[in-house]
Amino acid sequence: MHWTYDGDTGQDAWGGLSDDFAACSSGNAQSPIDLPAHAAETTPEHLRVTAEPTEAESVDTGHTVQLVPEGAGSAVEWEGLDHDLAQVHFHAPSEHTVDGEALAAEFHLVHTTAAGDTLVVGVLAQEGPEQNAAWQPFVEGAEAPGTDGLALDVEAMLPADPTFETYLGSLTTPPCTEGVRWVVYTTPVELSADQLAVLEEASHGHNARTTQPEGDRHPAGGTVVLAH
Repeated sequence: MHWTYDGDTGQDAWGGLSDDFAACSSGNAQSPIDLPAHAAETTPEHLRVTAEPTEAESVDTGHTVQLVPEGAGSAVEWEGLDHDLAQVHFHAPSEHTVDGEALAAEFHLVHTTAAGDTLVVGVLAQEGPEQNAAWQPFVEGAEAPGTDGLALDVEAMLPADPTFETYLGSLTTPPCTEGVRWVVYTTPVELSADQLAVLEEASHGHNARTTQPEGDRHPAGGTVVLAH
C-alpha cells in the first residue's frame, strides 16, 4: 500500500489506507514521542551492545535510505534477550523531539530477535564543525544507494555518553506495529553541514513522523554497556 508523509496518503491518513495500518490511528502506544531533557525515572536494565565489524549494502526504500548488513554483525542484549542488527536508517529532521525541539536528523539502528521482537536504538544528530568519520560510510550509502561493502563501526557510531532514555512504543512508519522497545541516546552525535545536506537530499523532502501522545508512558533513563 502506497503511503507518504504529506497529502492524501500522508501520516494523518495512514490508519485508513489499509487494515494492516490500523494501529497508526487507533494505537495507544505510538512513536515517536517528545522526550524530556532528563528522565525522571531510571531503569535497572542496561543495554548491552556487542559491536562487531559490520558490512552493509545501502537501499533506497522510497522513504529513507537504509543500510542492511550483508552478514553477521553487531547485536544488543536487553532483558536477557539477544537482538541482532537488522538495518540502520535515518529520518530528517529527527522524529523524537527533546523538550519540544527537533534535531537535524535521527538514526534508527533496528534490532530483532529470532522470535520477531524489535528493539530500536535511536541516535539523534545535530550539526557540528567537522565531518563525522564514523557516520561517513552511512552518508556515502545515502548518496549512492545500491553501494555494498560499506563498513560500519557501530561502537564508533554511538555517542560517547552512554546514557539513554527508554520506553515502549511502535514503528514510526506503517504498519505502526506496537510493542517496540525504544532506547534513545540522550546525547546527540555531530555531523558536518555537508553530511546533513546529503541526508536531507536523500529524505525525499522530509521523512519524520510527528510526535504522538505519551499517554501513561514515562521514559526511564539508563546506561549502555559496550562488550567486545
